[in-house]
Amino acid sequence: MKELKLLHAADLHLDSAFESLSPEDAEARRTGQRDMLYRLADAAESLKADAVLLCGDVFNGIEVEHETARAFGRAMSALRCPVLIAPGNHDPYTPYSFWETANLPANVYVFTNANLECVELPGTRARFWGAGFQNAFCRPLLRDFTAPKKRGDMPDVMVLHGDVTQSESAYNAITRDDLVRCGMDYVALGHIHQRSPLRRAGEVSYAYPGCTEGRGYDETGEKGALFVTISDGGIETRFIPLGGVRYEIMTVDVGGRDPFRCVGNAIEGFTKNDCCRIILRGECEQPPNVTELRHRFAPLLRELQIHDETTEKMDVWARLGEDNLSGVFSGRLFTKYKEAKTAEEQHLIELAARYGLEAIENGGGPL
Repeated sequence: MKELKLLHAADLHLDSAFESLSPEDAEARRTGQRDMLYRLADAAESLKADAVLLCGDVFNGIEVEHETARAFGRAMSALRCPVLIAPGNHDPYTPYSFWETANLPANVYVFTNANLECVELPGTRARFWGAGFQNAFCRPLLRDFTAPKKRGDMPDVMVLHGDVTQSESAYNAITRDDLVRCGMDYVALGHIHQRSPLRRAGEVSYAYPGCTEGRGYDETGEKGALFVTISDGGIETRFIPLGGVRYEIMTVDVGGRDPFRCVGNAIEGFTKNDCCRIILRGECEQPPNVTELRHRFAPLLRELQIHDETTEKMDVWARLGEDNLSGVFSGRLFTKYKEAKTAEEQHLIELAARYGLEAIENGGGPL
């Protein structure tokens, strides 16, 4: 079998509203999304991909802005390989959708049918199968699909927008049994925004590339596409970062430490294209100065959020001498604390005192 190289992407969600941002910032983000089309095309060219697979939700809605349509046409037409697209629940195929009304480049093939169809494209030795959403919801497309008869060493690749996480999903629910029976070599999926590893269902391989860049703190981590190779040696995928906006949520322990150093270490390696939400934790004698932390580090990132969830440092020996359970408990541990031979041992005794007092004073009962 001649090696087949595919660039698999999904869920670009071009023209997203970004309602939480100012109008100016939202437009800047939409402009950045259009740049993702060119990054995707550049990756396909540099990897010498035989085809690009876009598995739905290329656009965030049926209506597409003029500049976005123009960027899509320019980026896709510059490719020397075919582009196969399976419309999803956000950009379904309808008689009035972009997929029907736009003058698409000659190398772009859109699966517009409600039922799975097969297409063979000149210069690409593979059979491609796919179908498109016709509205915001879609029946299980693979449920009644009959596996095709293999044709020599020609790979069968399916391009689909669908949901393998919920058997009753309204978005083309796909079960493991559906995948086992479909007879494909590789099923390229879209809809789930978190990237998956290459998985197998029987003899069938499948994967989600995740979205191409984050749009909020519910889409954290580095985003991009999957480079898929199909050969006699099997099927392999490799993650290709596309350099889009990245969101991260980080918990930083500043208890007994310099919060500026802790936050600086946490965001080391981040860029002006990254958004970070930092949650400060730990026991502190003085609450961290969140305003100064933002002032120091916000210019280094696209966005910086800092949530202070620190607590006031407990004086674990404050109960010494009290005529109650807390006092007795503290006294016994304080004796051990004074007898400790190392700082590490003292630290562990302090922790034991802290946890024990919290249990006693918050209803933990007798020890």
